[in-house]
Amino acid sequence: MKQILYIVLIALAFSGCDKNFKDTGLANGIHDCTVWEYLHKDRANWDSAIVAIQHAGLTDIFNGTDPQYKDGITFFGFTNFSVSKFLYENQQYKRITDIPKEVCSRMVLSHIIPGKHLQEAFEYEIKGTLDGGTKVPNMIGNELRIYRIKGIFNGTPDIGADKLGVHSQKYGHMAVVASCNIQANNGVVHSLRENYVWTEL
Repeated sequence: MKQILYIVLIALAFSGCDKNFKDTGLANGIHDCTVWEYLHKDRANWDSAIVAIQHAGLTDIFNGTDPQYKDGITFFGFTNFSVSKFLYENQQYKRITDIPKEVCSRMVLSHIIPGKHLQEAFEYEIKGTLDGGTKVPNMIGNELRIYRIKGIFNGTPDIGADKLGVHSQKYGHMAVVASCNIQANNGVVHSLRENYVWTEL
């Protein structure tokens, strides 16, 4: 009798899954638009970045019309929450447009490296150290150490998804990417985690 009860319960559990499961499709990492247009598609995450880019006068870099960056850009994107945390910690600024334009420009540009670079383009970190990875200058000339972190799944190393980290060699700031390889026609976006506080890298 117990065996029959278990079978019935399992059948009910699986039948409930069909009713509650919603197929949302595959995640789309490729967008047939500019980086600027991609940011506008997801204002819930990027509205503050849009305002900062406009305030800094850098829209040409993001919309692909700046001739200096014909090979595209890689943007380590700071989300709305990251900017909110910056404003909370720097209460002399009530809004992004209160930040001096030159300061805002440096902060945005420090999150960009020239060219399109997917996660796989960077070397792995040396575990347990602040070394390894690939050192590249950002658009204001500060060196960033961009490094891949080997994945861990349920405590087992090297079988989970790799992550990407960014380490400012000038300031020591570190950030981890939440979502890698968002590809637009003129660049790649690596979205930083929301616990990152927007700053100059």
